Amino acid sequence: MQTLQALKREVASLKEEKLKLEDVYQTSLPENRKVEEAATLRLREADQKHADLLGSMAPLQAEVAALREVAKSSKALGVKLNEVEGELVAKIETLRLLQAEHDKSQAEVNKVQVEKEFLEKQLATKDSKIEELEKANRDLLGDMADTFDEGFKEALAQASCENPGINTSKCDPGNHIVDGRVVPLDLGE
Repeated sequence: MQTLQALKREVASLKEEKLKLEDVYQTSLPENRKVEEAATLRLREADQKHADLLGSMAPLQAEVAALREVAKSSKALGVKLNEVEGELVAKIETLRLLQAEHDKSQAEVNKVQVEKEFLEKQLATKDSKIEELEKANRDLLGDMADTFDEGFKEALAQASCENPGINTSKCDPGNHIVDGRVVPLDLGE
């Protein structure tokens, strides 16, 4: 009987823990989605800026190469070449910063996905443990019912042995004695 009570308490405890985990999961899910969406948006923006910068770099590189050829003969063109090269360096630095932001956003997305998978695994483990304990509970109740039935039959056999000729045909676990008579057991009591 104590084992059954202990199982019931453990099942109740696990169900409560499961509800708490589900609550944490459900509570954190919208925030995780927001973070993931924001990181994904920043990632798309960084990718677009990256593509734009790459697109604008090719003409500048071509212009730098052309200006170098012309700069050999003209000092004014040399100044223009330095300006274009400065722009190119600035765009390369911007590109590097965008890449760092892109990497950071991707790391945030990965972290949120790992946390989500961890919570889902915990929920699955708790569900499995609850099912296992509920099965053990059903098995124990079945064993208790069988033991009760065997004990009842043994008591009837002893009563028949001590009182030969006694009619025990109405005696079964579904009946009980009320006012000296055997009557069906009312399960609503």
